[in-house]
Amino acid sequence: MAAAKWSWERNHIAGRGSDTLPGAKWLFQPLRTGRGCVGVVGIIRDEPGPLLTPDQQRLLDALADQAALAVERVNLARDLHHARLQAETDRLRSALLTSISHDLRTPLASILGSATSLRSQAAVLDAPTKESLLGTIIEEADRLNRFIGNLLDMTRLESGALKPNTSLAELSDVIGAALRRATRILADHRVVVDLPPGLPLVSLDMVLFEQVLFNVLDNAAKHAPAGSVIAVTVRRDADTVTLSISDQGEGIPQADAERVFEKFYRAGGPDRRRPGTGLGLAICRGFVEAMGGTIRAGNRPDGKGAMITISLPVPVQAEMPDEDTMPAGPA
Repeated sequence: MAAAKWSWERNHIAGRGSDTLPGAKWLFQPLRTGRGCVGVVGIIRDEPGPLLTPDQQRLLDALADQAALAVERVNLARDLHHARLQAETDRLRSALLTSISHDLRTPLASILGSATSLRSQAAVLDAPTKESLLGTIIEEADRLNRFIGNLLDMTRLESGALKPNTSLAELSDVIGAALRRATRILADHRVVVDLPPGLPLVSLDMVLFEQVLFNVLDNAAKHAPAGSVIAVTVRRDADTVTLSISDQGEGIPQADAERVFEKFYRAGGPDRRRPGTGLGLAICRGFVEAMGGTIRAGNRPDGKGAMITISLPVPVQAEMPDEDTMPAGPA
């Protein structure tokens, strides 16, 4: 192996029949590229005499060059992949730091300001003012709790620790739970639910799917003007149940329809961005896909507002029995 090591380190042919270590049994040919040696190929033959004819040597040189190019392409692809991963890591780190600095400091400042006022001016504040300050503390603390929950959910998704506990469930139950949970953030909007009767059961994790709906409702409430309608619509289409949540806000630019599901991405320019981490819809996609569904973003058919559409497959055993065809009980 001394000849192979010498060939690798010197980027020069070595071994049997060459100028270097000619007494070796093997002939080692370096695989050369513009960035140096990327490997060594060795050949051997039991018969005495010259190992290769001139034509065979030229063939070996050509094959070594082709092998070196192939290895170089693989190395370049790997380096490019690592560079992209590093760039994405740097981007996400920067986005996370920006998000944390803004989305932690803003509610904390409100909490501290309200708590300080209650403590220092309790004797002079009237009851409505005190109630307003307490409401601010609760609202901003809830916002902080959602922020930390989103970070934890994204950590679970990226670590592969998320395993949905799916079971057959009625969408009406999950929608009702999500709307009750979102009562405070939807207080300034009118919610319209269109849920036709006779929908089949769907296979989902009720806790995760409630979080999906809450995130989408929260997103709609942030971008829709006060007093506008947020609509929750469910439809059956063959073997799929589709749930859509639409608002009457500014809508989603076509170029951002897919990007809104990226971590820390928020559509629109800085002057149009609403408070938030940019994690809500990314978490929604991870949760929905883990349950075997799909989620997409777009705008309402009339173009006046955004619409998030979730599609879930209907399991074969999930058809809701019709009351007229249900088996009769014991007489």
